[in-house]
Amino acid sequence: MDLKFFRYFSKLLIILLSSTVSISHAKDAYTWMVVPQFTGIAVHRDWSPILQALEKATGYHFELKLSKSIPEFEIAFSEGGPDFAYMNPYHSVMARKAQGYEPIIRDNKRKLKGILVVRKDSKVNSIQDLQGGKIAFPSPNAFAASLYIRALLSEQEKIKFTPIYAKTHTNSYRYVLLNKTPASGGVFRTLKRERSEVQNNLKVIYKTPSSPSHPIVVHKRVSSDVAIKVQKAIISLANTKEGKVLLKAVLIPNPIDTSFEHDYKALQDLNLKKYVVHHAK
Repeated sequence: MDLKFFRYFSKLLIILLSSTVSISHAKDAYTWMVVPQFTGIAVHRDWSPILQALEKATGYHFELKLSKSIPEFEIAFSEGGPDFAYMNPYHSVMARKAQGYEPIIRDNKRKLKGILVVRKDSKVNSIQDLQGGKIAFPSPNAFAASLYIRALLSEQEKIKFTPIYAKTHTNSYRYVLLNKTPASGGVFRTLKRERSEVQNNLKVIYKTPSSPSHPIVVHKRVSSDVAIKVQKAIISLANTKEGKVLLKAVLIPNPIDTSFEHDYKALQDLNLKKYVVHHAK
């Protein structure tokens, strides 16, 4: 009887210890998502090395999860899916309200500025020439490339237009090149990432005021100790030659700590709610 009890107790102890190890390991694994301004291949190429560097620096494991489109990405963070995410400035307003995400990193020098581009050989030279026409945008809630531009065109410039959503910045630019739409919304930094033949055949006819750049945000369920450790590791990457190359690839060459109150709260006052589109799953 005692031997049977000992064997039972031993098996139970092994199961409990295995469960504890499994749970402990799970706490060191965090999901990471990136707003899909570019293709999934480009996101994986640029962000995987960053996450590998963070794993080495922090001891945590990061799993990169890709989104096929910006609306899909918005659904994911509105449901609290990723632990960490890189998103546009107004997404940080939406994510904070929906799930308590907080910005922890942004680039110190880069500013986000929306642009409207047309073909270089186009007869369209000003936004007034777009009255009553079609304009391509990456998605409804892409901040500087769509949301902000649509609000400014409608509220300030009194331009009436039909928005066409192309899913990514890359697609939007190609809508113009292929004459699907006379103009496209975008931002300078994504345009500069395009091939030379794309850049050389487009011209900018409109710019928005600048705003703070895309932040990296963290969900409220992640402990402050983990968030701070990740924040410090990203900033430390900028002190090495290899780290600078990695950060430049993800458009954060000069990372600094940030907060919602300091850098992104002002975006709530732009009255953009009427232009936000909420996506059903």
